[in-house]
Amino acid sequence: MKNRLTPVLAGCVALFVILLAPSALGGGAVGQGSLTAAVFHSTALNEDIAYNVYLPAGYESSARQYPVIYLLHGRGDSKSAWVRMKGTLDELIAAGEIPPMIAIMPDAPWSSRASYYVDSAYRGPDPGRPVETAFTKDLIPHVDAEYRTVPTRSGRAVAGYSMGGYGALRYSLAHPDLFGAAIVLSPAVYYPEPPSDSSTREFGAFGKGDRLFVERIYRQLNYPAAFGPFEATGLQQRMFIAVGDDEYKNTDPRDYKHDLDFEAHVLFNKAARVENLTTELRVVDGGHDWDVWGPAFVEGAKYIFQFLDRPPSTVMKATLTGTAGEERAGGVATDAAGNVYHALAAAGSVNGQPHAGDKDLVLIKQAPSGATVWTREVGTIGLERAYGVAVDPQGHVVVTGYTRGDLDGNHAGNTTDDVFVVKFDPDGNREWLHQLGVPALADRGYAIATDTTGNVYVTGYTRGDLAGSNQGDKDVFLAKFDPTGAQVWLRQFGSAGEDKAWGVAATGGGVTLAGMTSGALGTLVGALDGWVARYDAAGNRVWLQQFGTAADEEVWGLTADAEGNAYVAGYSAGAFDGPLAGDKDLVVARFDASGAMTWKDQLGTDRNDKGAAIQLDGADALYVAGFTDGNLATSVGKFDAVLVKYARDTTREWTRQFGTLEDDGADAFAEANLYLDTYGGTVYVSGLTLGDVEGQTQIGMGDVFLATFDAEGENG
Repeated sequence: MKNRLTPVLAGCVALFVILLAPSALGGGAVGQGSLTAAVFHSTALNEDIAYNVYLPAGYESSARQYPVIYLLHGRGDSKSAWVRMKGTLDELIAAGEIPPMIAIMPDAPWSSRASYYVDSAYRGPDPGRPVETAFTKDLIPHVDAEYRTVPTRSGRAVAGYSMGGYGALRYSLAHPDLFGAAIVLSPAVYYPEPPSDSSTREFGAFGKGDRLFVERIYRQLNYPAAFGPFEATGLQQRMFIAVGDDEYKNTDPRDYKHDLDFEAHVLFNKAARVENLTTELRVVDGGHDWDVWGPAFVEGAKYIFQFLDRPPSTVMKATLTGTAGEERAGGVATDAAGNVYHALAAAGSVNGQPHAGDKDLVLIKQAPSGATVWTREVGTIGLERAYGVAVDPQGHVVVTGYTRGDLDGNHAGNTTDDVFVVKFDPDGNREWLHQLGVPALADRGYAIATDTTGNVYVTGYTRGDLAGSNQGDKDVFLAKFDPTGAQVWLRQFGSAGEDKAWGVAATGGGVTLAGMTSGALGTLVGALDGWVARYDAAGNRVWLQQFGTAADEEVWGLTADAEGNAYVAGYSAGAFDGPLAGDKDLVVARFDASGAMTWKDQLGTDRNDKGAAIQLDGADALYVAGFTDGNLATSVGKFDAVLVKYARDTTREWTRQFGTLEDDGADAFAEANLYLDTYGGTVYVSGLTLGDVEGQTQIGMGDVFLATFDAEGENG
């Protein structure tokens, strides 16, 4: 029973020779990488370490840096064991299923080829060696110096089978600063320790002095002991675990808990509860051999390299506005001269303006140079929140949101949410202000737009009878004001459920709005659906489209082009345009002037990804801002902001993930707090941040950032 982990050696040496021979590589369209034997001197071991290195096709003619994966062999095997995967790597890279990469296959001959890749304190015959130190302190720096690697955890992974699976698991948890992902195949791990007849106890890897095995040492080096220190780093790790359904079964039924398929499930179950450790588990038809490890490695590589091969992350370049309290972003817009207006809800005085109480509406005008032109702060003793800014062709700026006070002087004693709409001239003088709502019930303005003649459209929700009988929990309202502030018309519609509008845009002499519903504005598809509606200039509904999957969808952003097409952004928890990647995916869709959906896209990670704002630029490129706690590009902190660019033909051109080491673009409830506008090839993104940006530390408990990007996605 002691040799339960049978080494798989058959054919490895012969295969090594065949794969190195050019005549055996074949022609075809698959680019052929190279496989070379190498050696270097380890200071920790005071001896040489041999390894094989796989370099992808085109390495010699390229100047780029490549991600690297370390492939650890099993007990009794050698550096030749992984050579069989050379052709597979060529094919995966040629097919675009994984990025071109470097693979390092180190030899581990110590402790009778049973070192388990740890530092051993055993001093008996064939004494243990500091293998973990040698690999992490000597081998990795050597590889980064010798080859053009991405020399950070974002470009480095580790994989292994059997004993190598133990090593890959340990290295990824104990050294998350070095590795961003791991593939763990049929790992020789036991919880809480190996059974009495396990070969793990035989070779001194977990021994001390003259004792081959010490239970205390095994527990100290086993994976549960690494979870706490891993969580304390705050780093994210992806782990792919696979095991065969025909792994060795102990003959004693009482020992079933130490069958490797059972142990792999225990590992997965415990790892799934570790913060920032994202795990996948696969059970593959086969035993403790390459019938399992080969296909499992392929699937694992496809999985982990969604999150690797990324440039090192840096905090964003942005300016912060805030007080010692907690602020929220309230919108951003540009005028024809390139001036930028951004709004926020501020917990104190901003730029010397008097503060009324709780949070006030603050509106800041900045010149194209970034210099502040003026600041206005408007508020009551209650709460004011801004939710949208728009500029008309004459340079007048309008803001909407809600107030829990008497903002217009006609709502004394008000303490519930009322919609406000306020207009300023280009010099910051207030032209008019309206407050509207149903007494004792909540009414909120969530989006605002202007048309070419200066009319203003405001939308959001009401819980009362704002312009008709309320149909359910919350109804959508849509209001039109002329340039002087006179209300032209007010509409209300809803279902028996909850209905909100989050976006509005002037289109073709009328107006388009979009949002979410839990009822049947049209035909209910899932628990929550998105919807888009169009009204003419007189306030008559032209059409309404409700859409979604059997899961949840919400629309949080809307823009429109000159042809009357409407573009929406939000999220889906279903297969909106392809399979769901994780919890929620960012989605984008286009509707033509008749209301037909003519294009859609879905992108996401294994976590939470949502679209929050959307805007076209002068060249009809489409920009979508959102947030993620995954890796749509390179993770910076916890929740990061995301900017995606689509070409005029809807081709996705690039994705940028940016932020601080803390949360950005979303509040504590994972609700969007992010806004977007464009001018002259520059993209302006404003949102909530809880962290420090480049060159500026956090001001209070939540600040508002203003970041810029050029058309190529460079953060200025």
